[in-house]
Amino acid sequence: MPKKTKISLSRLESFLKAQCDRLRTSMDAAEYKNYIIALLFLKRINDQFEIDRLALKDELKKQYPNAAEADIEAELDIPEKYICYVPDKARWKFVLHPVDDKGESVSYADAITTALAEVEKSNSALLSGVLSKTKFNELNTKGERVLDEETLSALLKDFNDFPKLQDENFEFPDLLGAAYEYLIKFFAESAGKKAGEFYTPSEVVYLMGQILQPKETDEICDPTVGSGGLLITMHNYVENRYGSAERLTLHGQEKFDSPYQMCKMNMIFHNIRNARIEQGDTLLNPKLVTGGTLNQYDIVVANPPFSQNYTTANMQFKERFQNWMSKKKQADFMFVQHMISVLKNNGRMAVVMPHGVLFRGGEEQKMRQRLIMGSEGHPSCILECVIGLPQGLFYGTGIPASLLIINKADATNREGVFFINADREYKEGKNQNSLRPEDIEKISYVYHNKIEITGYSRLVTKETLKAEDYNCNIRRYVDNSEPPTPQDVKAHLQGGIPEAEILALKADFDCYNGLQNKLFTAATNGYAHFADAVKEKADIKTTIGESKGKQQVADDYHKAIETFWTASDADLDSLHGGSLFDFNNNLTDRFVATLTSLNVLDQYQVRGSFAHFSDTLKSDFRSVQSSGWTAELIPDDELIANEFPEVLADQKRLENRRDELNAKFAEIAEMDPEEWEAEQYEVMPKSVISDIKAEIKELKAQKRELSKQQKALEKRRKLGGAVTDEIAQCAADIVALDKQIADKEAGIAHHVALENELKDCRKQIREIELSKEALTDKAREQISDDDARRLITQRWLATLHDNIAVYLEAHARHLQQSVELLHDKYSVTLADLLSERDEATKELDGYLKELGYI
Repeated sequence: MPKKTKISLSRLESFLKAQCDRLRTSMDAAEYKNYIIALLFLKRINDQFEIDRLALKDELKKQYPNAAEADIEAELDIPEKYICYVPDKARWKFVLHPVDDKGESVSYADAITTALAEVEKSNSALLSGVLSKTKFNELNTKGERVLDEETLSALLKDFNDFPKLQDENFEFPDLLGAAYEYLIKFFAESAGKKAGEFYTPSEVVYLMGQILQPKETDEICDPTVGSGGLLITMHNYVENRYGSAERLTLHGQEKFDSPYQMCKMNMIFHNIRNARIEQGDTLLNPKLVTGGTLNQYDIVVANPPFSQNYTTANMQFKERFQNWMSKKKQADFMFVQHMISVLKNNGRMAVVMPHGVLFRGGEEQKMRQRLIMGSEGHPSCILECVIGLPQGLFYGTGIPASLLIINKADATNREGVFFINADREYKEGKNQNSLRPEDIEKISYVYHNKIEITGYSRLVTKETLKAEDYNCNIRRYVDNSEPPTPQDVKAHLQGGIPEAEILALKADFDCYNGLQNKLFTAATNGYAHFADAVKEKADIKTTIGESKGKQQVADDYHKAIETFWTASDADLDSLHGGSLFDFNNNLTDRFVATLTSLNVLDQYQVRGSFAHFSDTLKSDFRSVQSSGWTAELIPDDELIANEFPEVLADQKRLENRRDELNAKFAEIAEMDPEEWEAEQYEVMPKSVISDIKAEIKELKAQKRELSKQQKALEKRRKLGGAVTDEIAQCAADIVALDKQIADKEAGIAHHVALENELKDCRKQIREIELSKEALTDKAREQISDDDARRLITQRWLATLHDNIAVYLEAHARHLQQSVELLHDKYSVTLADLLSERDEATKELDGYLKELGYI
């Protein structure tokens, strides 16, 4: 029996992106996001309802074997029997073929809008206010449908053709939730500044989860919940670490309609049924209340809007606030005070704040004093940590932000505030910067272990902060500015490389045995020179790249990774059905222990490289944990390469030839026809070949005309006409034309043959691409789980090797750049400059003499 192919995350993401692309040509992300989410949800609940209904039917028949079919059907339509009931007018068959009660056709737009309203009505406790606001039959300002029927028809067809979105078809249980997170990020990237209203970058969200590390019974709140990413991250952390998040409490409040709806859907797609999400302004009217009292939480987490206005009119629970900030653009600390007010006595919180709150005066200064020193008679330092983040991480603002970590536990004994300045370590993007997995790993590791690193982290005592008037400007305490570049005047004047500046690179040179001696001579009187191998700047890169020391480092790390991988075999075996948290922790600890002793990469780089590896393959890990070592995890080309290597070999050969031919035609296409010479090139310029083909066409037309004349003359001769000479002349003219045609066709024969070969290459490549899906399915049916495990782990190991290679290359490149800087500074002396000046002056004088000026 053929193996059933499960839906992978990458496949579902690609499908959803294609649907977004279909709509984004006519509307922006803020408009089309609700349509895509609604259709995804509608298809999902229909597919799952179908299988749940069948399961319930089987159960009822077993329970009541003598029951009439009508009674069974009646039981099947009781909404309370289902997690999410789908009424008749919301079922997929109705949406695909919509008709009204009279049997007359209904538009897709009206049918989907009706379906969403019916689902919400039947599941009001779960979906109240979430679906009915999405109108597929909405009109624009011109009175036209925002979504035309043709577009909706295509969307519905694509959703209908995609494999059923049922639990049993997913590679891992939370696949739909992960796909929804991908959608939200896609919408955020498309929406630009507007995304700040509902989306906190996933890297920042993950960092906050790693810092807070919730326990399985924690009660967690996000008072500015947006689309719910922070709550989902807390849920995922608990589920990964403890195996279940059923005892976790998740609450949130959101002011605006669209993010509120997205958050509710986020919880549903992640199968979190007990989350309490309220709508309203948290500062004015907090709704997470029980019996008239604000709920208290173990963890509070938030990314509130920066620098907002606020009002006290009709404000509820004013006792939350002790420091009343300016109502104009200073609501930041008002959100912080609300969060503190709902935090249990041993609770912890993390909140994103703009840097301004760290150093501005007035009421904000008083607020910082209270966070650090406590109130009169109740000394405590609840501000545990301030983390400086890079600029450009957040949508809607380019300013750098910070994380405030507030911890009420043991606050009376806290001696100071731990500062981390991580604003220089990030990945630069075109529109948005981001934290890399290695950056997140370093921040969280340093935070949890309170490690002080020069230029990165420091514990600042309360006394020091008091002396600085509670100014918490991060760079005041952890300055990570680049030190000034040293300049040796004697070396600039007389030449040579200062030995002190070479010794400053000793730690890097010690990593590569013998490399320093390849680049520099021994120092004399405090100065060295570049070795004979370095005659110009470019030789530095070559010398380092080809050094035995660099190759030895690569070999040492390769062997260490192989040793680590062999030692991790038992962890790989236990991944299916095991704990992802334990799997990742065990491998991380072993990886750090194995590689840190090699001394080229420090522990943070080693940890970071493994964090990057884990992040790259997290979907694979989740799939193996849930479904085992299945062939679905093997990329198509890798699978075909293993089972049908000749197919990929043929494709590669054809693609190489196609590219070669394309290059020939492209080279001539850019050439002026007058520059072209037939003897030098295999192909002809477009204008030349077009002219010759036109001439051949004209000659063939002339030949056809002569052939007609010849036939007419033959008829006349049969009737007794004296046309022998004319017939002979026609025949001679045709022969002459044939020769001209043959000559011209011979002249372009090679060009035409290459054109035909290019067409044939393209055709064969298309045929191979079309056949690969069937070949992939066939290969997946043939491959065993053991073979799948071997291929999957081979790819994982290769990924790990590649990952470390990038870090090692960066280390060598840093040394290269440092040596190149020495070359830039000291390779040209003052004497060289004066000599060049004198030569230039002499040359100029010569020109002036020739012109008679001197």
